[in-house]
Amino acid sequence: MLKARECWPVLAKKAEDGVRQWRTEIASSQARLQQLQANLERLDRMYQEYRSGQLKPQKTGLGMHAHLNQRQFMSQLLLLQHKVQNDIAQAQSVLAQQRKQLLLAELEHQKMLALVEQDQRAVQKDALKRDQRRMDDLGIARFNLGPGL
Repeated sequence: MLKARECWPVLAKKAEDGVRQWRTEIASSQARLQQLQANLERLDRMYQEYRSGQLKPQKTGLGMHAHLNQRQFMSQLLLLQHKVQNDIAQAQSVLAQQRKQLLLAELEHQKMLALVEQDQRAVQKDALKRDQRRMDDLGIARFNLGPGL
């Protein structure tokens, strides 16, 4: 009697765990990307506020030192913006790689599920064949015993 293999469901479960893990990592990466984009927007707003403050004529005269400090701060904001943009590009790259890995993991999971189904069909087919053989053997035995029974 053909029995269902125990390895295919185990491998299917392992593949499903892999898919779940990649989905969790993708969700984490997406949250990080959103956080970086929010940081970039905040830095951009700060820079625009300081820039608009520099372009407006000041009623209260700022000293040269304060003016230089403000310019230096704006320069630091621009450097931070550039760094955050690089971080965003890197996070997007990581996210793209994770999505590829998720697709591969989903394909592997589908393959394992197909193997589980194929194995179950083979077991059912074997059972049906065995039942048919028994029925045929019973029919032949009844025929051989003759019409009197």
